[in-house]
Amino acid sequence: MMRRYLVPLLLAAVARTAHAQEATPFEGIADEPARTAIRAIIADAAARGLPTAPLVTKVREGLAKRAAPDRIRTATALLMERLAVAQGAMAPSQSVDELAAAADALQVGIPASTLRDMRKIWPSKPLTVPLGVLAEMVANGVSRPVATRRVRELLLKGATLTQFATLGTTVGRDIAAGLAPDAAMELRSKGVLSLIESRAGIGTTSAPLRPTGKN
Repeated sequence: MMRRYLVPLLLAAVARTAHAQEATPFEGIADEPARTAIRAIIADAAARGLPTAPLVTKVREGLAKRAAPDRIRTATALLMERLAVAQGAMAPSQSVDELAAAADALQVGIPASTLRDMRKIWPSKPLTVPLGVLAEMVANGVSRPVATRRVRELLLKGATLTQFATLGTTVGRDIAAGLAPDAAMELRSKGVLSLIESRAGIGTTSAPLRPTGKN
């Protein structure tokens, strides 16, 4: 599953836009019933106001992997269902990247209630990167309760997108080095929280008293 962080996020957005502008790759699907079914899935998604670019990308990924036509059809249908759930949870956002990231989170078992909670915490900020980090942490073995709790804390504390992206990178590196996934998430997220709190403390430090001129 491709993750979306900063430069990779921008590249993914450009790729999806380019794919949306190209002809849908139906011609690459040899099986006619599957091809017809996939056409219908994408048409249905468009009629429901769902983004079709992620669906086209899913078809292309299946073709690139030489997946069986029925598997491509099933994967595309399941993605459409996740996008529909994501659209409701992320409302009023219509960002293709945000909805795609929410669909990724749903795929690894993050419930829609968590997505709605994240939207409530950040009603007007893009959740693409935090959602991507959450989904990747769970995919890398971090338990859903730990990953969800830590990401939620960072949202409440106002962590930056860069801090979220760095968290994902460092936790992934720690896990690859042999640290237990939950321990890596706890350790690195606490570090980010400490940094946020220390900077907040500096910003709220009282100004020094000025001399009044009186003896």
